[in-house]
Amino acid sequence: MVKKGTISSKGQITLPKVLREKYHFNAGETVVMLDSGDGILIKHPRESLRGLLKEEIDIDKFEKELKKLRKEWTT
Repeated sequence: MVKKGTISSKGQITLPKVLREKYHFNAGETVVMLDSGDGILIKHPRESLRGLLKEEIDIDKFEKELKKLRKEWTT
């Protein structure tokens, strides 16, 4: 899906309604913008990493969660 937008004199971009609805972006919400090297990725911020490893550290589980986080932030 390709959508166009215009950058205002204040550097603001309006996300097309179809994309706001599809990805559940709401007015006043804070977003995270990542430089992907090929463009800008706009995502919902992660609430917190606190509690991700509540129980005793299991290396296999840790690596699985780390891969999941990396994939989430790069896709």
